[in-house]
Amino acid sequence: MKVSLIIVTYNRPAALAIILKSVVNQSVYPDEIIIADDGSTKETQQLIESFQQKFPVPLLQVWHEDKGFRAAAIRNKAVKKSSGEYLIFSDGDLFFHPRFIEDFRRNIRKGEALIGSRVFLSESATKRRTRTKKKRFAVPFFSPEIENNRLNAVRLPFLNTLLKPLHFSSNLRGGLLGTWKKDVMAVNGWNEDFSGWGLEDTELVARLFNGGVTFRKIKFQAITYHLWHRVQSREQVLINQQLLEKTITGKFIKCKNGLTSSE
Repeated sequence: MKVSLIIVTYNRPAALAIILKSVVNQSVYPDEIIIADDGSTKETQQLIESFQQKFPVPLLQVWHEDKGFRAAAIRNKAVKKSSGEYLIFSDGDLFFHPRFIEDFRRNIRKGEALIGSRVFLSESATKRRTRTKKKRFAVPFFSPEIENNRLNAVRLPFLNTLLKPLHFSSNLRGGLLGTWKKDVMAVNGWNEDFSGWGLEDTELVARLFNGGVTFRKIKFQAITYHLWHRVQSREQVLINQQLLEKTITGKFIKCKNGLTSSE
């Protein structure tokens, strides 16, 4: 089974460098990595090219012109380019514990999707990591780098077996989401009607639920660490909330404007 790791980025080359270094440091690699670039400048392109020369697995990039926040659209481009049967989607502010892919692979089941969790690092810790060549990618539970969600830094995989399957909630987020490619294709991918920050990931989760996919939380393993950044503009949130509510109340499975467009 091939696994594709899809990472969204936009003009944060220092953060992307940390993320890619954490992938190089994995105990088990994904089969390919696709950088879904939402319109970054050449600095990001140059960074990716520098990593491609020495990366242990294929490191690919999809890019489109910068027309504002269009994460759904660039993720769909990445899905089309991917060769994996299983896709792991990750936001561009998360780096990975050294056993992240190992843990994720071990938890993959047919008909299921996995939602991960994050440990939030402080602003000062994030700035230190971007300034130095720090190579420690497992942040201990008691580390002063951690600002929030400290419990998510605990890696005790057996505890995950105690967690029950998830029921849908509008609070579920897909910033760290693992799912079968065929299930993403069945719902027509990410909904490109979403523009601006917010809720496009929850809307995809809702349609996957509506399509019969079971969800589990992957916790106490497959740990990720959130790099601090300024809060994104929330200008589109109310419009995006309306789109999400339509999907939930209408129990929609496929979006009209996704991997293919019916318009």
